[in-house]
Amino acid sequence: MKSGSKKDEGGCVKCGTCNTVCPVYLTTGNEVHTPRGKQHLGSRLHKGERSAHYADIFSKCLLCGACLEVCPRSLDTPQLVVDVRSEPSKISGLSFFKYVSRKALVHPLLFSSLSKVGTTAHNLLGGFLPKESGLRLRLLGFEKGVLQLPAVSYLTKVKNDLSAEKEQQVEKHTPEKQVHEVNYFTGCLANHLQPEIAESTQFLTSKTTGSKACVPLEQTCCGMAAMAAGRPDETLDLAKRNIRVFEENELPILTSCSSCYYQLKTYNELFADDPEWQGRARNFTERLQEFSTFFLRKFSESKELITGSNKSSGMKVFYHDPCHLRFKLHITEEPRQLLSLFQGIDLQELEGGPQCCGQGGLFQVAHPDLALQVWERLMEGYGALSANTVVTACSGCLLQWQLGLETGESNGEAKHLAVFIAQLMQ
Repeated sequence: MKSGSKKDEGGCVKCGTCNTVCPVYLTTGNEVHTPRGKQHLGSRLHKGERSAHYADIFSKCLLCGACLEVCPRSLDTPQLVVDVRSEPSKISGLSFFKYVSRKALVHPLLFSSLSKVGTTAHNLLGGFLPKESGLRLRLLGFEKGVLQLPAVSYLTKVKNDLSAEKEQQVEKHTPEKQVHEVNYFTGCLANHLQPEIAESTQFLTSKTTGSKACVPLEQTCCGMAAMAAGRPDETLDLAKRNIRVFEENELPILTSCSSCYYQLKTYNELFADDPEWQGRARNFTERLQEFSTFFLRKFSESKELITGSNKSSGMKVFYHDPCHLRFKLHITEEPRQLLSLFQGIDLQELEGGPQCCGQGGLFQVAHPDLALQVWERLMEGYGALSANTVVTACSGCLLQWQLGLETGESNGEAKHLAVFIAQLMQ
């Protein structure tokens, strides 16, 4: 796995530019939580000197990428954090992942929430979600009633539907081969917890291409949660499994999750030093299609598909930028342009510009109190708007908004971009 971090002692000039954009530092005001603080620690301490306090510092990072975006030397602090979390050496007798997990389980706020989840948490974290799903880390803080389990996962439903169709074709002696324009990578949220996202994506795909997307049934988690947890071997294993299953055809690969898209795009970097997998990973990443960019192009080519719909008239909408699209990939205008195709939508913006929601996968698990403070900073800006619908395409951000709006005092509802647009068209 290729590392892009720069950890030489003279790399960081301590200019402090990163301090102005780091959500954690803006919340705590503690220098040790800044990206430059992590760069300093990474360059000064040897592995044998690292303690539980050291692990705690490197767990307090959202991996949002804001620091890399503004760093005049392009120091990749998020990669440094991932490298530290992935170190094979034990920290205070525990691997990094076990350290964070144990910290989460003894945290009063999380423990209180867990006691309220009851059967739902048992089903989700027990038998319902496969062990490789990144959702396992993200769901620990949800209270009972916020999550509603589907009868079956989306991929299971697709498999059952395909079996039923084949039986009907055999009975009628009319075998049919479906023609697809794209593949669909569902992501864990759309597959296991909110299949309406997948159904809506398929509805939009059918409307714009003339057929539903091909859904490889053996696809698995993108690997982002494993990477953030310091599990490089598991990250590579998940990547290989996805590359293999999508090699069954050469169609473009569409995903409805911004975080999945970001992680899938890194497969080329993950295998940069692996001659056997480098070419296969590059081919995979070159086929990826980001949700808003794909459908902006499709709807712009066929504007008659959305002409005449008045459901969007007078709607006040806030689009939340996922950090994984905002930084590095710089996909910010496409989702707004897509929404603006629907006449009458009042698209509102935060006065100070986009902000992180504080979800961050492992960050929320290990530091729910800090995650809440980052969230509350965002809510101050959102509360000044008159929007009553929040739209985003990141699974983590969507869960954070749904949880926050369900249990907080702010008005409105949060919807996935696919679900929102599909409802306007139906």
